[in-house]
Amino acid sequence: MTQKLRRLLFAFLTAAVLALVPATSAHAMTPVFGHRYQNGVGNVVAWINYSSGAGNWQWYITNATNNWMYPGWSNPIYVNYVSSNVGSNLDFHSNNDAYFGGGMTIIAWTTFFSSTGAPLDPTLSDWYYAEVHINNDVYSSPSISNDMALGTTIHEVGHALGLAHYNSNPYSIMCQTSYGRVVQRVQQVDNDSILYLY
Repeated sequence: MTQKLRRLLFAFLTAAVLALVPATSAHAMTPVFGHRYQNGVGNVVAWINYSSGAGNWQWYITNATNNWMYPGWSNPIYVNYVSSNVGSNLDFHSNNDAYFGGGMTIIAWTTFFSSTGAPLDPTLSDWYYAEVHINNDVYSSPSISNDMALGTTIHEVGHALGLAHYNSNPYSIMCQTSYGRVVQRVQQVDNDSILYLY
């Protein structure tokens, strides 16, 4: 084999191997809404609405926020729980399935609000506070495992922080379960987007 042919073969094999290597995390970040918490995420004040029944899911809720604050991520997120929703900017509620339209198809969802309490679209404006709503009937169902309930809660907190769905990547916590999400915890691609946003 000639030297020229060896170089050509080496260049071809190098290009083939590089094509198999996933893009760096900077290129594979989880999509964002385009806007974010108007006061940042360095002091998110969270409240659990016990009167709605959200206290039944406190273990999932606190572990979900702790997963986003995991020290290995080196992100600016800090969540502090308080006993009143006065001044809180991340509220957790629970509702029965009828509230969601019945049929137990929605596990949980997140809504966004201005400082005056007006609902807003996170793709159009920064938000002052967000509400995570948990579907009691689904969380209580034997069809949802504890791990999936925790993963769903982490997913909804991700929305509150500004992350959109990443349904083309089942290895992102922001992939919906109906699109085959295989992880139930925050992943590097998700944390990279938090670092990008804040």
